[in-house]
Amino acid sequence: MAAMASPGDVRRSLEANRAAYDALRAGLRVGMTERDAYVLVAAAVDRACGCEPHEFMGDFVGGARSGSIEGPPTDYAFREGDAFILDLSVRRGDVWSDTCRTFFFGEPSPRQRKAYDAVMECQARCERNVRAGVRCEDVKKDIESFLASIGYGGKMPHHVGHLIGPKPYMRPAFELGDESTLKSGSVCTFEPGLYFEGDFGIRVENDYFVAESGLENLFDYPRDIDFFTIRQ
Repeated sequence: MAAMASPGDVRRSLEANRAAYDALRAGLRVGMTERDAYVLVAAAVDRACGCEPHEFMGDFVGGARSGSIEGPPTDYAFREGDAFILDLSVRRGDVWSDTCRTFFFGEPSPRQRKAYDAVMECQARCERNVRAGVRCEDVKKDIESFLASIGYGGKMPHHVGHLIGPKPYMRPAFELGDESTLKSGSVCTFEPGLYFEGDFGIRVENDYFVAESGLENLFDYPRDIDFFTIRQ
């Protein structure tokens, strides 16, 4: 059985995620690069964690690169109309967090808004339906069925989420073939996304404590699309 992390320890790590997203909302501009975004995130994580042992890793993918799901920061310069995915895992002490937000440079297009709404509905379905005792692959099946019903079949090739704790990615995961059941006391993520190769991608991820009575959202940070729209 995977080692478990306390919700309090995960929340402490999540303080750095919050600081990183705040820094990007304040500092991102058209013309900056993915590497510039990385510098903003690194400084924010360092400030949040102070002298405590810490590290971070993540995906920094903007523009058409966001449609390819993941990748390290490059010299790609953000343009008006771009989406930018920051999937950020932070280790503070011995415990990891793992969240994702998608930023938009300028007013999101109707296609981007429609896809974002679908991603948010996927996350809401997980919040409503996932409980201790659920079979993990059934979560993936439910989300795939929903996406297919609204015209997005095959647009989310990765898992729906996974456990976190002493490692940033732990099993069981919400993916096909994982017949494990979710245990009370675990901390898990839900990270639905939609990806349109050569165009844009969207992913939103939160961390949750699995209690006997249900789920507790550990990252009370906005998810509204307009909150993550960079306007100049």
